[in-house]
Amino acid sequence: MSAIYLKELRSYFTSMIGYIYLSVFLLIGGFIFTTGNLLSQNGDIKSWFASIFSVLIFLVPILTMRLFSEERKMRTLQLLFTMPVSLGEIVFGKFLATLTVLGMGLAVTLLYPLILAFFGSVEAMVVVGNYLGMSLLVSTCIAIGMFISALTENQIIAAVVTYSVLLGLWLLDTAGQNLIKGSLGEVVRYLSLTTHYSEFTYGILNPADLVYYLTLTALFLFFSVLALEGRKSA
Repeated sequence: MSAIYLKELRSYFTSMIGYIYLSVFLLIGGFIFTTGNLLSQNGDIKSWFASIFSVLIFLVPILTMRLFSEERKMRTLQLLFTMPVSLGEIVFGKFLATLTVLGMGLAVTLLYPLILAFFGSVEAMVVVGNYLGMSLLVSTCIAIGMFISALTENQIIAAVVTYSVLLGLWLLDTAGQNLIKGSLGEVVRYLSLTTHYSEFTYGILNPADLVYYLTLTALFLFFSVLALEGRKSA
């Protein structure tokens, strides 16, 4: 699996996608922090995390669209199948490589709460909760994007469909509150990415939210393995 992980990690930076993602993420994140916290003298880091949530919804498909679509287009997927690794290891290696690139961007943003702490006070649990929630969120988004990438060889289609699915899961909270009433509305809200992320922003570590993200991530990684098995046997 380590060979898959290293190969995929290198490919992000030989193809410039990794540099583009990091540049855009840090530029937008830095702008939001500067205008929303420094210039406005706002010491509440929760506002930055609330904004960066929507940014990641846009950026994750850029990283995941090529994971298997490019392999299928370049006819290199069969080469992966001949390697002495299982399909699960292929999927998990690519997943970890993508998570590493996303983690690089998040690691740089650790400077933001440190800056706020230097000028004032920052609640440690709020920072920990937000970074944990963000890590779980992007893990789920990567798994969803990876599965969609495994279904098509067109990277643009993979990116658009991934973005649409993530946006839909994001907006389910609003739909459950305003459009759908009763028990069905509660079920719809439960399925939303936003609903389970909100408590993390306050430093509240709810086991139900952890289970939601971990289950959804594992489920879509499993779907990716099934999709590859279908391609392998085709």
